Amino acid sequence: MKRKALGRGLDSLIPARTAAARQPEGVSTVPVAAIIANPHQPRQTFREEEIRELAASIRADGLLQPIVVCRRGEKYILVAGERRWRAAQSLGWKEVPAVVKEVADDRELLVLALVENVQREDLNPIERSLGYRELQQKFHLTQEEIAAKMGKSRASVANGLRLLNLPEEVQAMVRQGKLSEGHARSLLAFDGEKAMLKMARRIVDAGLTVRKAEEGARKGKMADPDTRDAEQKLARALHAPVSIIRRRRGGTIRIQFHSEEELIRLFETLQGGER
Repeated sequence: MKRKALGRGLDSLIPARTAAARQPEGVSTVPVAAIIANPHQPRQTFREEEIRELAASIRADGLLQPIVVCRRGEKYILVAGERRWRAAQSLGWKEVPAVVKEVADDRELLVLALVENVQREDLNPIERSLGYRELQQKFHLTQEEIAAKMGKSRASVANGLRLLNLPEEVQAMVRQGKLSEGHARSLLAFDGEKAMLKMARRIVDAGLTVRKAEEGARKGKMADPDTRDAEQKLARALHAPVSIIRRRRGGTIRIQFHSEEELIRLFETLQGGER
């Protein structure tokens, strides 16, 4: 009897083929055809096999978690749950359970989508970093503001943004899961895209661990302890990633920035240091 009671309880929460059943508080039924994809969706990779598997699971057990949308006139924009929405479409559903959120503007729409996906760990590192960059460049948020909204540290946001300095082919390897975020970060120590790409291919072909990749990066960069110490001190002083690249004579100091605002901050910091 307990199983029956439990089954009835779940039926009220999980629609098997329609969303017409009574929904829990805060959940509505929304027409599938009235939903449009989020133009600021941070997740860019949706594998068809993944959608088919999810559809099969929903067909068997129902939709365990409603999607999240915001209203725009007669339409609804997806905030989170695009895979679930696509699976519902493939099953021929007319309605889907949804939490309808009030969203003020496009910036909040992107922030909500990022937060939802980050919390559910639905984004690969490159997708997450692209979302951070859009918040910076399009909506003029600082790294500190992004970190606060995402529940991350500023260093975590800064390290994520640095991944976008990798060559496109290497970024593709990260998207595909061939390289972990740790592998990708180790590649940033190499000087030049050719060196990064060569090491990335070696990591994939040889199945190198992150530790081995970091060792390879240290050897490839061949930075002495004094140089590394200087890089770290400059990075702390400037609150930005710094690389010192030595040549036979002289060398280059590379300071990375990811937005116009950050460039202005660095300029003012360096100018103030001269006075």
